[in-house]
Amino acid sequence: MTNLEKELYHSFLYFIDEANSDDQSKGFGLILDNSKDRKMASVAAVGFGLSAYVIGVENGYISYEAALKKVIGTFQTFLTNVDQYEGFFIHFADINTGKTYRKSEYSTIDTTLFINGAITCDSYFDNEIVHALFNQIYERVSFDKFVIDYQGKLVFQMAYNPTEGGDYRHKSNSPWIYQWHMYAEQLTLYFLAAGSDRIDAKMANALYNGFERNRGKYGEYEYVYSPPNSLFIYQYSHAWFQFQDYVDRNGFDWYENSRLATLGNRAFCIDHQKEYPTLNEKAWGLTACLTPLGYRNQHVLPNDLNKNEPHAMGVLAPAGALGSMPFTPHESVEVLDELFKQYPEAFHQHGFTDGILKQADGTLWICHDYIAINKGITVLMIDNYLHGTTWKYYMKHPIIQKAILKLGFKRK
Repeated sequence: MTNLEKELYHSFLYFIDEANSDDQSKGFGLILDNSKDRKMASVAAVGFGLSAYVIGVENGYISYEAALKKVIGTFQTFLTNVDQYEGFFIHFADINTGKTYRKSEYSTIDTTLFINGAITCDSYFDNEIVHALFNQIYERVSFDKFVIDYQGKLVFQMAYNPTEGGDYRHKSNSPWIYQWHMYAEQLTLYFLAAGSDRIDAKMANALYNGFERNRGKYGEYEYVYSPPNSLFIYQYSHAWFQFQDYVDRNGFDWYENSRLATLGNRAFCIDHQKEYPTLNEKAWGLTACLTPLGYRNQHVLPNDLNKNEPHAMGVLAPAGALGSMPFTPHESVEVLDELFKQYPEAFHQHGFTDGILKQADGTLWICHDYIAINKGITVLMIDNYLHGTTWKYYMKHPIIQKAILKLGFKRK
């Protein structure tokens, strides 16, 4: 078994071991957001997990029948028990009940990641129950209810939270939370919307064209960057949509954009290794991960953040490079091999843990915990690089094929 295959298999196990597998529970199929909090599940984690089950069958990790049972039960949970507003699911849910965890918001991006995983399963499993449940979940999503005019352009709202003082509302009197007016990890949201009969071609294209495409440069790498410029942003949509085969109506290549962003991230890490001694040409990939101060985002240049605020902590997140396998296969494998060589103590039941840091006092900090979405992007992108499983089944789904035509994407 190669190092890639080891990390793939053990990362996959997270979605088996940390899922609610009690078929009498109202939270059956929900998956822990992180391995430390044993009660909080995330909808995004389930999205990655659903695609991971298909990968598991294809790689011989789990039987078709066992995976099918998980998928049917998970779909039933989401149709009947997980809190939703206009079809958009809660960000965090109680793993035992499916009900809102604390003051969580109804999230467009987390719902998008869930539906991406559900589409993979609906495409893969030849089962009428799966198809019927999926259709009910998807058709319930009112994409149009989350659309607003922002500075003369149509954009999606990010989230909705009716609870005063709830997550992301801060002191706002409005239950609506921010908007997707910038480029970020939301790209597949436009395909899910375009595949819906609730969104006509005019609105679908207006939404896709409604977000800013600001260009920036680090070293020799110039690309459309996201304001916070963390590596996961350039990975998540690509885990499902095979952008390397397509350009948009205007000829823009999102795959090439992510490849350049990844190389820019690597160059930043190499250039700042004196400041962040964990990082070097074989240890790179600044992204959101667990740090000594908890879960934090890590940013590289260029970005639109306050220049007086810290942009990175220099924590090596295995998911950074491994979630970029299709963009930088040689460089990403170098990181994985270096992890096995330098930090074997960071490899456990679910593969490499979430973060590694050489601290200022010379001590080595190794995270003991896992974050589901980081394990998820690792599973999907390693397997996409090796086998293309998720791409194969996601791309051929009628919803995605309809969206490609509606948005005018063209094969390269």
